[in-house]
Amino acid sequence: MTFGTDTEKAVADAWAVVLKKDGFGPDEDFFAIGGNSMLATVVTYRLRERFGAELPLMLIFEHPTVTELAVAIDQFAAGDE
Repeated sequence: MTFGTDTEKAVADAWAVVLKKDGFGPDEDFFAIGGNSMLATVVTYRLRERFGAELPLMLIFEHPTVTELAVAIDQFAAGDE
């Protein structure tokens, strides 16, 4: 699957590693494809490391697709969230 922005690619990479799964689309729900709250914590940690920002854990719950989460991360980094 192709992901458009660098942020989408980073989110998809984190999901693939944590879920041990490839082939999900940008609009698939993290929790519907095998994610849970513990894995969401691990994804958030990996994304914090990747972006050097204190991303809140709630982002993945409020924005559970790659596309939505990438937009939220970009907004958070820009100070808009």
